[in-house]
Amino acid sequence: MTFFKFISFSQKIRLPFTKPSISILVPAYNAQEFICETLDSLNNQIFKDFQILISIDKSDDDTDFVIKRWCENHKNIHTQIFYQIHRLGWVKNINFLLKKCETKYFMILPHDDLIHETYLQKTLRYLKANPSVCVVFSDIQGFGTQNPLITQNSIKGNRAERTLEFLIHHLNAVAFRGLVNRTVLSHFILMYENNYSNIAIDSIWNMQMALMGEMIRIPEVLYYKRYLDNSVHAKWWKFGKEDAIKAWLEHCTDCLKLIFMAGFEQEELIRLIVAVKSRLVQDIHHLCPNSELLTLNEKEQTSLVKAFEKTITVLSNTKNKPIFLESQTKNI
Repeated sequence: MTFFKFISFSQKIRLPFTKPSISILVPAYNAQEFICETLDSLNNQIFKDFQILISIDKSDDDTDFVIKRWCENHKNIHTQIFYQIHRLGWVKNINFLLKKCETKYFMILPHDDLIHETYLQKTLRYLKANPSVCVVFSDIQGFGTQNPLITQNSIKGNRAERTLEFLIHHLNAVAFRGLVNRTVLSHFILMYENNYSNIAIDSIWNMQMALMGEMIRIPEVLYYKRYLDNSVHAKWWKFGKEDAIKAWLEHCTDCLKLIFMAGFEQEELIRLIVAVKSRLVQDIHHLCPNSELLTLNEKEQTSLVKAFEKTITVLSNTKNKPIFLESQTKNI
């Protein structure tokens, strides 16, 4: 069980116990250098009906003091702070906040990122106008040690079409930073860890959303992602070849498990399995940024595919849906 201290500052202009429209979930760890910039970007929002939930993972710096001082100076914003007395890690810290979230809409905002003053206004406007949409996200501009412009297309259509689009074209979890309508989710999604520094689990989290509803892009930069040399994500794509192969196989296996769990009809299931296999060997798009995977020899490629097909056999037997890809000629 996680133990925590709890502090709440209620917004003066809001009636007591009035639930805000949006929860902003801010997982923080050793964040003293940047957290005030992140919180300032929330304070500058044109749309004001939101609360901030901050979970401070047991930190080695003055993150708790810096955040508490900021909140004391911004009592106009309803803010709740949770202090973790044991180190959770970023995945469990996010899950902690997800479990605390009770509002209809929410977003995850890492402790060093920023959003434009119109971010909540524009994303919420679209969600309210399109209540069947699961998440709305904007383009992302990187800053810091890197400055890429990161974009991903909307994912629309029926469930099989959305999943196929995700498998073929999506890896960078742009929608991970979007505004989510939790009423569209058939169940509330938590993140789960893997064995390789939790590589791309934000992408897996988004794939679960693609199974439940449409994911819509606002084609303008409203989100700013800070790049640091020592960030968790910076380490993901720097594995040596052996670990890169294992990590990418585990990621694609997780994709495979999701489509088996989703209960697709046989024809749709086979088409999606072929798409996951294509994602694995990258024969359509080179999604994985780790260049080691582009240098596989024939033996390594064969071993990778065999391990993947073994998982298909196990999952198909578990679901009583035998799959024989060798006999399929479906195009994806």
